[in-house]
Amino acid sequence: MAGRSPLQRIRNAYRQSPTLLLLSWFSLLIAAGTLLLALPFSHRPGRETAPLTALFTATSAACVTGLSLVDVAETYSFFGQAVLLFLIELGGIGVMAFANLSFGLLRRRMSLSEQAALTDSLFQSDAAGEFRKIFGRIMRTVALVQALGFAGLLAYDFATREARADPWFSLWSAAFHSVSAFCNAGFSVYHANLESMRGKTGYLAIVMALIILGGLGFQLLAELGGLFRAAGKRARPLSLNSRVALTVTGVLLVAGAVCMRLAGDGMGDTWTGAAFHAVSARTAGFNILPLDRLPLASCLILCFLMFVGGSPGSCAGGVKTTSVVVWLAHIRASLHNDANVNMFGYTIAPDLVSRTRILMALSVLWNAAGVMFLSVVQPGADLAKILFEQISAFATVGLTLGLTPGLAEVSQLWIIATMFIGRLGPLTLILWTVPRAKVNVGRPIGRIMVG
Repeated sequence: MAGRSPLQRIRNAYRQSPTLLLLSWFSLLIAAGTLLLALPFSHRPGRETAPLTALFTATSAACVTGLSLVDVAETYSFFGQAVLLFLIELGGIGVMAFANLSFGLLRRRMSLSEQAALTDSLFQSDAAGEFRKIFGRIMRTVALVQALGFAGLLAYDFATREARADPWFSLWSAAFHSVSAFCNAGFSVYHANLESMRGKTGYLAIVMALIILGGLGFQLLAELGGLFRAAGKRARPLSLNSRVALTVTGVLLVAGAVCMRLAGDGMGDTWTGAAFHAVSARTAGFNILPLDRLPLASCLILCFLMFVGGSPGSCAGGVKTTSVVVWLAHIRASLHNDANVNMFGYTIAPDLVSRTRILMALSVLWNAAGVMFLSVVQPGADLAKILFEQISAFATVGLTLGLTPGLAEVSQLWIIATMFIGRLGPLTLILWTVPRAKVNVGRPIGRIMVG
């Protein structure tokens, strides 16, 4: 060991810990983005920002969150916005890129337990050797969806004659929002996000479609593509993961829109606004009205949708739709004193249930700690705004009730850490909790009073 070079030691460290590779990938991406955003020509004249602002924005973009201390349209030049687009695209597919590096570049034969953990979280393939083919199909699907989104947004601009004033900006806007929406980032090159698009149902419908597709999960998109290609022929049925993800997504979108419509938005209470924010809250982060005007009930609904997030293996954040269903099924089984956790006609693997319980518990604890911390360092802030900001950062959503621009420096650092944990935490937790050989030591059985 002593005779090995530093490069060999680093290589061995990566081979022993795929999680280290994931953390390094996003850390380097954020560092590169911070340096580029700190350059003078990344800003508009007279709009230079502090280094911490560059770090905050780079982290938000790489973690596809969308929170920003400044107005992107007013602060960053075309180069700065291009850097953001670069970070969003790589961050959106970063988890899948990590898996490709794990199986490909490292050329390391992972253990069966590690493969099972990765497939539970990413694409549920039975053999790691099939990943390259699946990954290529995923990249083609991403390119196709984003290209269709670009064409749709650009066509809408030309159809409404808005592109004639500045065709180059229309091209850039369509490209930027197509990537930002599909990657569930929530960044916009318009002033005040998408508030200027309120009432433009066609434009918002395209953005919502991109958000939903980006939050479904790459495996589900591939399976849906297979059904489409079958075109009436006998197609392979959807997997359990895809059926659960589709069902929960549909329920959350419909129930979220209805609840938002009933709770109201304080500015007209339209079905379009209710549906858009129900979709956007599931980790996209676009807004079409000032959210600080929302009633408290609407804010709480958005908090719940943000916490759940999208589906596994997607660009979305949150604890994921499937995790919530497994957790609820576990609670139901416990209440009925059932040793097995059953749903959709299947018994869920005990190790998967265990990882889900850990994920849910740690997510709640982190957000509770965040609310307490921000309450201390932001003494003048409203508790509802603090809760909303914390969950938005953890779930990598990017919605805010107006608290972000006024955050103190220590609060900015906490939100940066929360965005990083929220983006990488679920996958690193999956790898860290892979079953390992363990020597069980018998200890006296203890009983305490609970409840």
